[in-house]
Amino acid sequence: MMKISEYKKYYKNIILVVIFSLLLISITKNATEIYTVSSSQKITITVPIIMYHQVKNNGLGKDVISPYEFETDLQYLSENNYTTITMFELIDYVYNDEELPPNPIILSFDDGYLSTYKNVFPLLQKYNMKIVLSIVGKSVDDFSKVVDNNIEHAHLTWNQINEMEQSGLVEIQNHTYNMHKIFNGRYGCGQKNNESLTNYEKVITEDVLTFQERLQTMLEILPSTFTYPYGKYNDNTDQILKKLGYKATLSCSYGVNLINKDPEKLFGLKRMCRAHDHNINKLIKEGMETLKYIKE
Repeated sequence: MMKISEYKKYYKNIILVVIFSLLLISITKNATEIYTVSSSQKITITVPIIMYHQVKNNGLGKDVISPYEFETDLQYLSENNYTTITMFELIDYVYNDEELPPNPIILSFDDGYLSTYKNVFPLLQKYNMKIVLSIVGKSVDDFSKVVDNNIEHAHLTWNQINEMEQSGLVEIQNHTYNMHKIFNGRYGCGQKNNESLTNYEKVITEDVLTFQERLQTMLEILPSTFTYPYGKYNDNTDQILKKLGYKATLSCSYGVNLINKDPEKLFGLKRMCRAHDHNINKLIKEGMETLKYIKE
């Protein structure tokens, strides 16, 4: 028979074992949760973004390719199991854990030329592929007031944009209302030399709100992404746009994007310009080659 002192010692050891076991379970659970979150943040996908401007048969060059060339791009993407996605889908992946398809790619069109409606939209319908179209609001307003079908210089009208947007194949984003120009010391929407932050924020905010008011009125949608004219911006530009509710920006910097669940990765997204005689498979391959020099 055990003595009272031995009973006390026995039960004390049992209590210590129980406490230690519970503590170990808690530590293991917390460690697992930390690992899971950390691992989720480190999961990285590659997202190439191809930058287009005009698709027409004349003036082929850096910013102009032919309809035949654009169709070969879509054929290549289809045959190699790429899936075109929109900026809203990419943002949902980062913010809301929405799944993306394998091999996502974004085809971005800048400025809003008539050729997008005449030569791009029919091919999107044929191949069931999507683009992100960043329009200049004032150009759309101006060309909506006239009848101009000259594909060499004409821009889209609100009716044409509405038709494309309603198809589900064309996502509309912001390329400024009226800052796609070099004027009075300002290059696109870039900050002027010696310009105060207060004044710069006022200028950007007025332009963005004007664009959004027009888009809301004409299409009943709001943009999530801002595309910098000429790729001109700085840290102040991003901070202003974030305050205005933007979740992403498209730059003109070259490369392929590495995306995880960090929202900051959506700002200053890189793009690769699709030029005449430089097909998309070559462009993607060259872009992927640059990733080997990037350290995460």
